[in-house]
Amino acid sequence: MANFTIHSAALNRQTGLLRSLLSQDPSLRDSQDADGRTALHWAASSGSLEIVRYLLDQKAQVDVPDQSGWTPLHIAVSAGHEDIVRELVGAGSDIKKTNDKGLTPLHYAASKSRVDIGKLLVARGADINARDKANQTPLHRAATTGSTGFIKLLLEPPEGSPKTRLNTGDRVGNTPLHLAMESAHAEAACLLIEAGADRSRENVDGQTPEDVEGVGGLEQRRAKDNFVRRESQKHDNENYSHVLKSTLDTDGEVKIEQ
Repeated sequence: MANFTIHSAALNRQTGLLRSLLSQDPSLRDSQDADGRTALHWAASSGSLEIVRYLLDQKAQVDVPDQSGWTPLHIAVSAGHEDIVRELVGAGSDIKKTNDKGLTPLHYAASKSRVDIGKLLVARGADINARDKANQTPLHRAATTGSTGFIKLLLEPPEGSPKTRLNTGDRVGNTPLHLAMESAHAEAACLLIEAGADRSRENVDGQTPEDVEGVGGLEQRRAKDNFVRRESQKHDNENYSHVLKSTLDTDGEVKIEQ
């Protein structure tokens, strides 16, 4: 019952109760419930920075995995609690640790479009090309959800960091571009192509990104039309710039051709 109570206290942000329980029995600090979660997991979930700090001050183990391999950091990232993510990372939490599905905290940040948290993790050395058990990277996750902010983050890693691999295929051969097109995220698709994603790469079914069957119907047609329109406008602007540059005289004035 005591074990359940301390986890409940952390979940319900009952700081006084949690302190009292730990003072009576310090061994409860890292005790695990039926799901393998400690009080630190539940404090990370509930967003209680005060309890997280208290538990860390009491030397709670920071990277205990639950029955699914989730650490408190996985939970804090997924829940979007940036202040708690900072505390856990500062306390030495392993930002590259994977759960039972091979997912790192950065995968979850990408899935939930937690851009600021993603910046923190990347700055602290998170592997931007980490692959889960489906062979998907954080870029696959960001492309699936259409998170242009997170895609931009991954495409512009800190100086000295490895570059993001644009054309990694998952276990069925889908690249991030396949997934962006499949989910009808035209803006995300354009970002990937402008960064150099391969439009001709085929998945295991022999489909290129623009061939995949996705959400279907009007939504996907709009995404493809938007992509084609943007590419056309881009080429028109490039052609215009080239013509304009070629008509400049030595004084920097535009020559109006009759």
